[in-house]
Amino acid sequence: MSRRPLGERLRKAWDDPRAVGVKLLQGAIDSLRGYSYDFDKNGERRLLEVLSALPVHTVFDVGANVGDWSLAAARALPAADIHCFELSPRTFETLSARVQGPRFHLNNCGMGRESGSVSFKDYGENSTVNTLLTTATYHDARLSAVTSTARIVSGDDYCRERGIEAIDLLKIDVEGADHWVLEGFAPQLRAKAIRVVQFEYGYTHGDAKFLMRDFHELFAGHGYSVGRLTRRGVAFAPWNYKMNDFRSGPNYVAVRQDDAEAIRLLERFH
Repeated sequence: MSRRPLGERLRKAWDDPRAVGVKLLQGAIDSLRGYSYDFDKNGERRLLEVLSALPVHTVFDVGANVGDWSLAAARALPAADIHCFELSPRTFETLSARVQGPRFHLNNCGMGRESGSVSFKDYGENSTVNTLLTTATYHDARLSAVTSTARIVSGDDYCRERGIEAIDLLKIDVEGADHWVLEGFAPQLRAKAIRVVQFEYGYTHGDAKFLMRDFHELFAGHGYSVGRLTRRGVAFAPWNYKMNDFRSGPNYVAVRQDDAEAIRLLERFH
């Protein structure tokens, strides 16, 4: 569904100028805080660049969409094999056309707590907001969706089947279902076989009923520290109630608490 016509948006602004003022103020606050989904402004690109100082051989991109992040990771981490997972068959066609080569392992499936077939909310070809949370309605005011079916695999099953013993970077962007993906990697997290995790936190986590407090508790139970990803580094900190705010991210990073080298590199980007 396209954006509302300019005339309609101008009429709404005329009828309710206070709402426009609040939106402008929120935008200014977001800018100061570095809250952004822009890869070049929110620290995501810098994270990849900084991780190039470490030996990175295995990367997972869960929620690969059309491959932008995977391609950036391949450039920043030239020794890494990248395993891409995309739930939507239509989006997977675009991913397959754009991301090619022996370093990429493409999978037309999502990831979850266990392997099987699932329903998902499908907002169309190449959509960045498809979600396993079929009751989520955050995007429905401006986008239309249908219910589709797809295959998912647990991280543990995938790693066992392919003999993968360690993951250097696990990136998750699955519109509110990040905790299900992490649950599928429970054996790897317990064994501290995943060095760095990047995951997203936003409004759809309200539908999932899984807040930032829950993420902190999940990771702490496996011996990981969590911090907000910013353009200057990862702000590792204990959980506090402000972090439950759905605009506190949008991206967070988890690192093993005993990995002093990675924590030192990520705390402050140089």
